[in-house]
Amino acid sequence: MSDTSFFVMPPFDDADLVAQVCGAPVDHASGAGTRVAGDRSGLLVTIPTAPSAARDRLLFWLAVHDAQPRPGTARAVGEPGPVQVCAAPAGPLAGRVFDGPLDDTWRAIWREAVPEIMSVMGRQDSATVRARLPMIWSRAASRVRGQGTARRSLSGLDARHVRLSAVDRPYAKFFTVEDMIYSHDRFDGTDSGPLERAVFVGTDAVTVLPWDPVRDRVLVIEQMRAAPLARADPQPWLIEPVAGRIDPGETPADAARRETVEEAGLTLTALHKVGEYYPTTGAFSEYLVSYVGIADLPDGAAGQGGLASEAEDIRGHVMPRARLMDLIADGQAPVGPLHLTAFWLALNADRLRQSG
Repeated sequence: MSDTSFFVMPPFDDADLVAQVCGAPVDHASGAGTRVAGDRSGLLVTIPTAPSAARDRLLFWLAVHDAQPRPGTARAVGEPGPVQVCAAPAGPLAGRVFDGPLDDTWRAIWREAVPEIMSVMGRQDSATVRARLPMIWSRAASRVRGQGTARRSLSGLDARHVRLSAVDRPYAKFFTVEDMIYSHDRFDGTDSGPLERAVFVGTDAVTVLPWDPVRDRVLVIEQMRAAPLARADPQPWLIEPVAGRIDPGETPADAARRETVEEAGLTLTALHKVGEYYPTTGAFSEYLVSYVGIADLPDGAAGQGGLASEAEDIRGHVMPRARLMDLIADGQAPVGPLHLTAFWLALNADRLRQSG
């Protein structure tokens, strides 16, 4: 059986990442001293040509990242030999330019994204998956942040007391659904036995309620929402805080400021964190970080916003904070993060004013 040598150039030249993609250890030579068409260095990987699941997996993953192999020559040890060169695309990949090795943040995101990408191999073509990379990366970044939690349960139980036996993704588009089979330790020390659960997988996101402490006004946005439509709610237009997902490589605070510009046309002078939390823990992975943002809200501050690329149609409404509280009390604003943030602001408004 003959072998195929792939010369994998940055940002794909991470040996552990390539081995994860292939699903098994692969023979590789260090990029040190390796050259292709001049002075470009990378990772030389040797995989059996056929039949080879590892080769098929690597080719699919590279195609998703717009890195179709092309013939070339590489020298690792000894004389140059023929290779398939895998280089970064000439233009942006999912809106980002990768022109060198991955930094630690993106290396973690790419590694965490591998299972979702490879789970649709054979069911979706590489171009379809490439179009979903921004959300795949956002979900991966959410999992990376989730792995870093320092929270402790009151019982002392944690993920080490869960045994995950199967994960399937029967639906994978802008969002994904994961079917899981797992068992876990019960509070009485026994095993739960196998449990089948489905989780709607979103991303980490932010919410922001802009507040003018001088005029005691807030800005809320109004837009049509699919969830109340699916519930047969006759009023799917809702008022909400500014909100949006945290992009991969972005901090929650940066996301909050960016979304406030995109959705409300406002530049915040300060951010105050309300809290971070799961809106619903039974079947939705979304994790929110909520803020009150200090802003200037004179007459005429509200307008229309949103990104055309995301088909957003958003209208802002500036109102006295007291009116927002009346709308909440009257059931006219049934949005959990808005309730939480408005009540937090009611408790902390005086303190925030005093702190400047």
